[in-house]
Amino acid sequence: MPDQEEAMPRNHIIVGLDDSPSGRAALRWAAQHALLAGSVLRAIHVLDWPYSSARPGVDITPATMDEIESAYRTNITNVFQEIGPRRDWSMEFLRGEPGPVLVRESKGAQLLVIGTREHVGLGRLLVGSISHYCLSHASCPVVAVPAEAFNTPAPDPDPADHVGAPGQADAS
Repeated sequence: MPDQEEAMPRNHIIVGLDDSPSGRAALRWAAQHALLAGSVLRAIHVLDWPYSSARPGVDITPATMDEIESAYRTNITNVFQEIGPRRDWSMEFLRGEPGPVLVRESKGAQLLVIGTREHVGLGRLLVGSISHYCLSHASCPVVAVPAEAFNTPAPDPDPADHVGAPGQADAS
Protein backbone atom coordinates (compact mmCIF):
# COMPACT_ATOMS: atom_id res chain seq x y z
CA MET A 1 0.00 0.00 0.00
CA PRO A 2 1.51 3.40 -0.94
CA ASP A 3 2.14 5.68 1.98
CA GLN A 4 -0.35 8.49 2.55
CA GLU A 5 2.00 11.19 1.25
CA GLU A 6 2.42 9.47 -2.12
CA ALA A 7 -1.37 9.17 -2.46
CA MET A 8 -1.87 12.93 -2.01
CA PRO A 9 -2.40 14.85 -5.23
CA ARG A 10 0.73 16.72 -6.24
CA ASN A 11 -1.11 19.92 -7.11
CA HIS A 12 0.69 22.35 -4.85
CA ILE A 13 3.79 24.44 -5.42
CA ILE A 14 6.02 25.50 -2.56
CA VAL A 15 7.97 28.76 -2.86
CA GLY A 16 10.58 29.84 -0.37
CA LEU A 17 9.97 33.53 0.26
CA ASP A 18 12.01 36.36 1.67
CA ASP A 19 12.19 40.05 0.76
CA SER A 20 15.35 39.80 -1.34
CA PRO A 21 15.22 40.53 -5.09
CA SER A 22 15.66 36.81 -5.83
CA GLY A 23 12.97 35.87 -3.28
CA ARG A 24 10.53 38.27 -4.95
CA ALA A 25 11.47 36.94 -8.41
CA ALA A 26 10.90 33.36 -7.20
CA LEU A 27 7.47 34.33 -5.83
CA ARG A 28 6.43 35.99 -9.11
CA TRP A 29 7.66 33.00 -11.12
CA ALA A 30 5.87 30.53 -8.83
CA ALA A 31 2.63 32.56 -8.95
CA GLN A 32 2.65 32.64 -12.75
CA HIS A 33 3.39 28.92 -12.93
CA ALA A 34 0.66 28.10 -10.37
CA LEU A 35 -1.89 30.07 -12.39
CA LEU A 36 -0.90 28.31 -15.64
CA ALA A 37 -0.83 24.86 -14.02
CA GLY A 38 -3.97 25.35 -11.92
CA SER A 39 -1.93 24.63 -8.79
CA VAL A 40 -2.21 25.80 -5.21
CA LEU A 41 0.66 28.03 -4.08
CA ARG A 42 2.16 27.79 -0.58
CA ALA A 43 4.66 30.56 0.13
CA ILE A 44 6.87 29.70 3.08
CA HIS A 45 9.15 32.06 4.95
CA VAL A 46 11.45 30.33 7.40
CA LEU A 47 12.33 32.28 10.53
CA ASP A 48 15.78 31.17 11.57
CA TRP A 49 16.07 33.21 14.77
CA PRO A 50 18.33 34.22 16.33
CA TYR A 51 20.59 34.11 13.28
CA SER A 52 18.67 36.57 11.09
CA SER A 53 18.58 39.46 13.52
CA ALA A 54 21.38 38.98 16.04
CA ARG A 55 24.65 40.76 15.53
CA PRO A 56 27.78 40.13 17.57
CA GLY A 57 27.83 42.37 20.60
CA VAL A 58 24.15 43.34 20.34
CA ASP A 59 21.97 42.16 23.20
CA ILE A 60 18.47 41.34 21.96
CA THR A 61 15.86 41.00 24.66
CA PRO A 62 12.78 38.81 24.15
CA ALA A 63 10.57 41.92 23.84
CA THR A 64 12.84 43.27 21.10
CA MET A 65 12.83 39.89 19.36
CA ASP A 66 9.02 39.89 19.36
CA GLU A 67 8.97 43.39 17.86
CA ILE A 68 11.51 42.45 15.19
CA GLU A 69 9.61 39.26 14.33
CA SER A 70 6.29 41.10 14.14
CA ALA A 71 7.71 43.75 11.79
CA TYR A 72 9.37 41.06 9.68
CA ARG A 73 6.14 39.04 9.38
CA THR A 74 4.30 42.18 8.28
CA ASN A 75 6.96 42.95 5.65
CA ILE A 76 6.95 39.40 4.23
CA THR A 77 3.15 39.29 4.22
CA ASN A 78 3.16 42.53 2.21
CA VAL A 79 5.58 40.97 -0.29
CA PHE A 80 3.18 38.02 -0.66
CA GLN A 81 0.20 40.36 -1.15
CA GLU A 82 2.00 42.10 -4.05
CA ILE A 83 1.21 39.13 -6.32
CA GLY A 84 -2.55 39.34 -5.69
CA PRO A 85 -2.83 35.82 -4.27
CA ARG A 86 -5.83 33.62 -5.00
CA ARG A 87 -8.02 32.59 -2.07
CA ASP A 88 -6.59 29.06 -1.99
CA TRP A 89 -2.96 30.27 -1.85
CA SER A 90 -1.29 30.60 1.53
CA MET A 91 1.57 32.40 3.27
CA GLU A 92 3.17 30.49 6.13
CA PHE A 93 5.87 31.24 8.67
CA LEU A 94 7.90 28.31 9.96
CA ARG A 95 10.98 28.08 12.18
CA GLY A 96 14.27 26.32 11.63
CA GLU A 97 17.05 26.19 9.10
CA PRO A 98 15.59 27.33 5.76
CA GLY A 99 17.01 24.57 3.52
CA PRO A 100 15.87 21.59 5.60
CA VAL A 101 12.48 23.19 6.35
CA LEU A 102 11.76 23.91 2.66
CA VAL A 103 12.84 20.39 1.65
CA ARG A 104 10.62 18.85 4.32
CA GLU A 105 7.62 20.98 3.36
CA SER A 106 8.08 20.25 -0.35
CA LYS A 107 7.84 16.51 0.10
CA GLY A 108 4.90 15.46 -2.04
CA ALA A 109 4.75 18.84 -3.82
CA GLN A 110 4.57 19.33 -7.55
CA LEU A 111 7.48 21.76 -7.41
CA LEU A 112 9.74 23.73 -5.06
CA VAL A 113 10.65 27.25 -6.22
CA ILE A 114 13.52 29.15 -4.60
CA GLY A 115 15.44 32.32 -5.29
CA THR A 116 19.17 32.22 -5.88
CA ARG A 117 21.60 34.59 -4.26
CA GLU A 118 25.20 35.36 -4.95
CA HIS A 119 27.11 34.26 -1.87
CA VAL A 120 30.84 34.36 -2.31
CA GLY A 121 33.84 33.79 -0.08
CA LEU A 122 33.27 33.98 3.65
CA GLY A 123 29.54 34.76 3.23
CA ARG A 124 28.97 31.40 1.53
CA LEU A 125 30.90 29.57 4.24
CA LEU A 126 28.97 31.25 7.06
CA VAL A 127 25.49 31.28 5.54
CA GLY A 128 25.72 28.39 3.13
CA SER A 129 23.44 28.17 0.17
CA ILE A 130 19.77 27.44 0.71
CA SER A 131 19.27 26.94 -3.02
CA HIS A 132 22.15 24.45 -3.18
CA TYR A 133 20.75 22.56 -0.21
CA CYS A 134 17.29 22.37 -1.77
CA LEU A 135 18.63 21.32 -5.17
CA SER A 136 20.66 18.57 -3.49
CA HIS A 137 18.03 17.23 -1.09
CA ALA A 138 14.49 17.85 -2.38
CA SER A 139 12.45 14.89 -3.57
CA CYS A 140 10.45 17.01 -6.05
CA PRO A 141 11.63 19.13 -8.97
CA VAL A 142 13.29 22.39 -7.91
CA VAL A 143 13.31 25.65 -9.86
CA ALA A 144 15.99 28.16 -8.83
CA VAL A 145 15.09 31.69 -9.97
CA PRO A 146 17.71 34.45 -10.11
CA ALA A 147 16.75 38.04 -9.28
CA GLU A 148 17.32 39.08 -12.88
CA ALA A 149 14.67 36.66 -14.15
CA PHE A 150 11.92 39.27 -13.86
CA ASN A 151 13.93 42.40 -14.59
CA THR A 152 14.02 41.88 -18.37
CA PRO A 153 11.06 42.30 -20.71
CA ALA A 154 9.32 39.09 -21.69
CA PRO A 155 9.66 38.06 -25.33
CA ASP A 156 6.66 38.73 -27.54
CA PRO A 157 4.75 35.44 -27.67
CA ASP A 158 3.17 36.14 -31.07
CA PRO A 159 5.22 38.16 -33.56
CA ALA A 160 2.26 38.03 -36.01
CA ASP A 161 0.53 40.65 -33.82
CA HIS A 162 2.98 43.32 -35.04
CA VAL A 163 2.03 45.82 -37.73
CA GLY A 164 3.77 45.41 -41.08
CA ALA A 165 5.12 42.50 -43.03
CA PRO A 166 7.62 40.09 -41.50
CA GLY A 167 11.09 41.58 -41.49
CA GLN A 168 9.83 45.16 -41.92
CA ALA A 169 10.12 47.73 -39.20
CA ASP A 170 6.92 49.36 -38.00
CA ALA A 171 6.73 52.80 -39.66
CA SER A 172 4.61 54.38 -36.92
